[in-house]
Amino acid sequence: MKVLFPCSELKQQVRTFPLKKKNKKNFSIKRGAAFFLESNLFVLLLLAILLINKNDWDEDGSIIVFIFISGFELLFMLLFVPACFFYEPVRINRIIQSIFKKREKNEWIGMALVFCLATLISLGLIFDMPYPSIYLPVWLAVSWVCAFVSIFIQRFVIAYYYSNVNIENDQKSIFNYFFKYSALFIMGFNHYIQLLLSKMPFLLNKLFAILTFLVLILQSFVVLGVYD
Repeated sequence: MKVLFPCSELKQQVRTFPLKKKNKKNFSIKRGAAFFLESNLFVLLLLAILLINKNDWDEDGSIIVFIFISGFELLFMLLFVPACFFYEPVRINRIIQSIFKKREKNEWIGMALVFCLATLISLGLIFDMPYPSIYLPVWLAVSWVCAFVSIFIQRFVIAYYYSNVNIENDQKSIFNYFFKYSALFIMGFNHYIQLLLSKMPFLLNKLFAILTFLVLILQSFVVLGVYD
């Protein structure tokens, strides 16, 4: 059960890893472009989930979907310039290896448990939304909660995410993998943004952290208007 509670090692991570001070970087359009491209791949995934249930959209659903997607695009455009200074692009080969790597039986079981739990919670909501779009209100709700907490204890949230996602050789149990994929679903997007913000000067960091929280909580209401 220790994964549920902060430990001395986690506290040490908060102070050091992964937020070590680095030398000041020069402005690079390449870094900003990489951030914007990777961010829009995520937006395309959200759009695909919505389009699967296009037949169930409200008569004004197309307009609301446009507003929903534009909310994320606005956030990413505002973060474009900071990303040109601070963003660390994700290597494509690393993404491919992560997707197609050989997984152990315990990992598949842990992943399946997270999927089943997320599905049960989503289908138990009172919102009249079809499957799989019903995942979006759940994901947005947990995302803005994580974003709100990150305003105050950003370094701790980042370190806690790493402590769950990075599984060592002696931690390959179903329980560990369950928490890994739970963290990816609940905190993945927030971690992606907060890791960039953590490298900014303090005032910009907090300004964009608050902006991220406001965008996510607004998006959680906007997406409910897409369907009848």
